[in-house]
Amino acid sequence: MANKKLISILALCFCAVAVAVAVAEQRCYQTDAESGELGFRGEAEGNRFSGQFAAFTVELCLDEADPATAVIEVTVDTGSASVGNRQGDEALHGKELFNIERFPQARWQSGKIEKIEDGYLAGGELTLRGVSGSQPVSLSFDLDEDRLGLSGSAEILRIDFGVGEGEFADPDFIRNRVDLHFELEMIRRP
Repeated sequence: MANKKLISILALCFCAVAVAVAVAEQRCYQTDAESGELGFRGEAEGNRFSGQFAAFTVELCLDEADPATAVIEVTVDTGSASVGNRQGDEALHGKELFNIERFPQARWQSGKIEKIEDGYLAGGELTLRGVSGSQPVSLSFDLDEDRLGLSGSAEILRIDFGVGEGEFADPDFIRNRVDLHFELEMIRRP
């Protein structure tokens, strides 16, 4: 009987150590617009344009031995979007596109992350203009001590998320696909 108790206690201790080691391997990182770029490209009336978001945050936690374990959350201030000219910025912020007064933020949260040939593909959910839907994102990780480089891209179908009303709803006027790209330098959270 004493041997069974001893074995049970040893098994419980082993499980506790295994859980502690697993938790210790997970690291969390964060960044914002000060340490990276979140940009986009589109096309209006056959002319290409590009822009960026000047205010966003990214939080990421992962087991460094397996980047596919990453859990990522991105929050973007839609009012920080700029294409570099007053008329374009006013249109972006207006009711027909981002409608920043009603929807000041967009969010993306990762779901399952899979290893692919040249990086990772993160399934996730994007919430933009009050509409939530599936949005995959291609990722690349560069781990180095207390820093993590994160880069990637996504193709967003803006109309699926309600971005574009009135004349802006016409994909012949503004192309439906918007190409998002990012290059981030993340620091480890204490």
